[in-house]
Amino acid sequence: MNSLGLSLIDWIEHHLCHGPGDIEGDRVLLDDEFAAFILKAYELNDSGKRRVRRAVLSRPKGRAKSELAAFLAIAEACGPVRFSHLATAGEVSSWGYQYQEGEPVGQQVKRPEVLCFATEYGQAGNTYDAVRFICSTSEPLREAHPGIDVGLTRIVLPHGGQITPESAADSSKDGGKSTFVVFDETHLWVLPRLKRLHQVVLRNLLKRRTAAGWCIETTTMYAPGEESVAEGTHAYAQMVNEGRTRDSALLFDHKQAAAKWSVKNKKDRLAGLREVYGPAADWMDLDAIAESFDDPQTSEAEWLRYWFNQPVSLQGQWLPQAAWDECHDAREIPDGSDVVLGLDGSYSRDATALVAVQMGEFPHLAIVGMWERPPGQPEWTVPILDVEEAIRTACLRWAVREITADPHLWARSLELLASEGLPVTEFPQSASRMTPATQRFTTMVLERQMTHDGNPALTRHVSNAVLKSDARGVRIYKEHKNSDRKIDAAVASIMALQRAMTQVEEPQTVDPFFIA
Repeated sequence: MNSLGLSLIDWIEHHLCHGPGDIEGDRVLLDDEFAAFILKAYELNDSGKRRVRRAVLSRPKGRAKSELAAFLAIAEACGPVRFSHLATAGEVSSWGYQYQEGEPVGQQVKRPEVLCFATEYGQAGNTYDAVRFICSTSEPLREAHPGIDVGLTRIVLPHGGQITPESAADSSKDGGKSTFVVFDETHLWVLPRLKRLHQVVLRNLLKRRTAAGWCIETTTMYAPGEESVAEGTHAYAQMVNEGRTRDSALLFDHKQAAAKWSVKNKKDRLAGLREVYGPAADWMDLDAIAESFDDPQTSEAEWLRYWFNQPVSLQGQWLPQAAWDECHDAREIPDGSDVVLGLDGSYSRDATALVAVQMGEFPHLAIVGMWERPPGQPEWTVPILDVEEAIRTACLRWAVREITADPHLWARSLELLASEGLPVTEFPQSASRMTPATQRFTTMVLERQMTHDGNPALTRHVSNAVLKSDARGVRIYKEHKNSDRKIDAAVASIMALQRAMTQVEEPQTVDPFFIA
């Protein structure tokens, strides 16, 4: 990897000490996990420019995320963090680091403006507290940079520039020219002014092109539905991962305990904690954390968020995440298989999803196509012709027994496909149809009587679904009518599975599609 990270890791370990806490003042020795993060964060492209402009570190409570952010804040103020040249044979840094020939050599930022954001006015924040302690205490740093002026409200650098604590109350101005920004504990950033601030500062980072400004966001798992900055960031990273938007400058480093660990069992709790804390498990009191779950006042959802760093769905969650994950099977549906296609279609605001269910006593579910509005394109509409062609292609690949869909908004397309001889059947999403279909899908997931391909978009839609009951029965809904948390792939899956099982149980009961 072409990165300044190796030399920077050595710089941090040579110059810095630990901040306030049990090991305050001790020499820094970065663990492998944090070292790997720094290597990725300081990766360079072929021209020596930074690749990463926005880094996210998502870890459980107590993983020293804020302290790592403090190390990086000081390095961005005083360390060799921007590309200078490629090392020659035998080149040695000013602090004794031996470069490999051809390794990138860093230099300091000219007039660095480093911001450490706290959530409220008057709070310095965990990161700045650590920065101030280290800059006041670390002798190697003070010897290498004599004249550092450490204060409560700012740290003035002898070579120009500063490190400052900021808050929403005093730093929402649009004129800043920061070179490095720390957004700490963004799962707590739920107030509208904090979310506005986050966007303003992200824009400001683009103003100093030569300095290559960038940011790090640290967070523990957010509470779904609070619409925190962390929740928005996770959603954005998911869009990038799914290919719904492109952002090569994003580094999203999230770690959580696997769903296989049962929190009801202390042995499993300890195993999950060792997994999610990684190298930090060697010095953390995992036994005490595991035992805290048994406190009658402890919320299971909160415990999972804080200590397993797992997303815990909204109240009324449809399916337990662990149950859904246990049904994962990455296999493809073989060509020529008997399948039922399910289509849940929209026009613009909601998504349109096309799924396939391989028929049999143990059905397998897979995403065929997903069409969702890209970010920043309010005028976007579903490419109807593409959806129609995806259906035709699926019919050529598999032996499609049914194409089941709610005709609402899609009557013309369904009539066209039916006129071509394709086996279209209607599935109006009435309570009388959706209630038994939802119940069947739920039961088959909980009892592991089906599998799915693990498509991230499908999993996201299933996780977004909220179970509600009324006089007409139990069905899934979005959390609220105007929510951006889409569930269309989940709805399409429910319809397709219901029709696939009906075909297995009663193969002669297919109703032909009819347009009134």
